[in-house]
Amino acid sequence: MRAGVITKPFSMELQGVSIPVIKLAHEVKIQVKVTGICGSEIHAYHGTHPFRIPPVISGHELAGVVVEVGDKVKNVSLGDRVTVEPHYGCGVCKPCQAGNYNICKDKKVLGTQEWTGSFGEFIVVPENTIVKLPDNVSFEQGALIEPLAVGVHAVRKAEVGLGDRVAILGAGPIGLGLLLAAINSGATKVFITDAVDYNLNVAEKLGATHTINTLKEDAIEKILEETDGEGVDKVFIAVGIQSVLNDSFKIVRRGGKVSEVALFGKKPEIEISYIQNKEIQLIGSNMYVRKDFEVAAEAIAANMYDTSLFISKVIPVEEIKNAMIIVDEKLENVIKVLLKF
Repeated sequence: MRAGVITKPFSMELQGVSIPVIKLAHEVKIQVKVTGICGSEIHAYHGTHPFRIPPVISGHELAGVVVEVGDKVKNVSLGDRVTVEPHYGCGVCKPCQAGNYNICKDKKVLGTQEWTGSFGEFIVVPENTIVKLPDNVSFEQGALIEPLAVGVHAVRKAEVGLGDRVAILGAGPIGLGLLLAAINSGATKVFITDAVDYNLNVAEKLGATHTINTLKEDAIEKILEETDGEGVDKVFIAVGIQSVLNDSFKIVRRGGKVSEVALFGKKPEIEISYIQNKEIQLIGSNMYVRKDFEVAAEAIAANMYDTSLFISKVIPVEEIKNAMIIVDEKLENVIKVLLKF
């Protein structure tokens, strides 16, 4: 099969590799139709991701068709249009038993050396990771369910509710997903920051009430001014930058919540005195669980999420090298680049 292989840092090659095979009775083989390039793949491309380590067939945002099922598969059939929740836990630890398999220390993640990712033409996954696509959801939209589920999970954990004032620091795909989830959870005032006007324009079209270009305005000053000096109820960190992390503590109200969603390439230093002084709740948000995937899929099907603004380019997989460079070096204004087999 064709597969995009990160052979070493800053080297992506389209290679012919062996097709993964079903080894267990509960497994399902999927022919990938569309897959997205995530920021974590860029970290892997740089050689800085903690567990997507070259050489690796990465990729975990996908939609495709079921082409083979194991003997004990019950709820998935040949020809089903599906996406995949690209991780699963051990099933026996305390987090798994509590339904929090997303934080299982032994969980398996798609797109690593031990589990061939969706940059390959075929993948094999456990049946319980499969989420069927609603009939009116395209393959391209299906590949967006995973990044949108990240936002659904973080917003749910932070308990965003009716009337909340929210700040989202970073307007990339994850930040924009957080924006949609926050609005649909009842947030009425949503600030979003970025250094790229294109992303902020998309955020405004998606419903952000305040967009702030951090190269042109002081985000802290603006947010405090618009909240009468009090700060917002919830802050979401959607970009892994040292200064952004500490800005979050300055713009959240006393007793508010800060949700850390981003992946940091370097260990950040935290101005911890803010957390103590303001009694800030600092929350970690790690991927998602199945209910978040289902909410994202249903929201797309119900036209609650305008996915057309997310999909910037659909590029044939044969051009994967160029696609990675576009995303990595930001050569063009893009939100999400999808690869098509």
